[in-house]
Amino acid sequence: MNLPDKTVRDVALRCRWMTKKESSKKRKEELSKKNKEKKERANDSSSKGPAHLVSRPNAPPYSVPVLPMDDDDVSYKTIGGQTGELLEHNAQILNQIYTNISNMQVQENIPLLCQTRDNILAVLKEISDVPDIMKQMPPLPVQLNEDLANSTLLPRPPHT
Repeated sequence: MNLPDKTVRDVALRCRWMTKKESSKKRKEELSKKNKEKKERANDSSSKGPAHLVSRPNAPPYSVPVLPMDDDDVSYKTIGGQTGELLEHNAQILNQIYTNISNMQVQENIPLLCQTRDNILAVLKEISDVPDIMKQMPPLPVQLNEDLANSTLLPRPPHT
């Protein structure tokens, strides 16, 4: 195939865009299937009565919205090392936080959020320890507001 007016970068960006577009379609299809299943289960359980709901006065039950995720198909194993392990651990923690919110066990999330914060800080420290490689990368688009995290969550241990 001959693409005289296109650079390798143009072709690579197009391929990446097409891959994301396809995975986005698959995700939307999976979400619609899950939503249909949830509606069916809700209809089945609503005929049994509200016994499955946690009783909480003055607080209506709610569902947690599913947030879209930007999936670059980069696995934790691809990243490897301690960084990959910390990111995988954070993914597991965030799934647990989601479950706790769904089950209205919000207080259980405080230590999990502390662990997530500590993992993020460890990853940032590891990244900063490799300055030559990181100078080639663009800066991270978001910074962790440590003051806010520390004022909201339990204080970090002094040894980290």
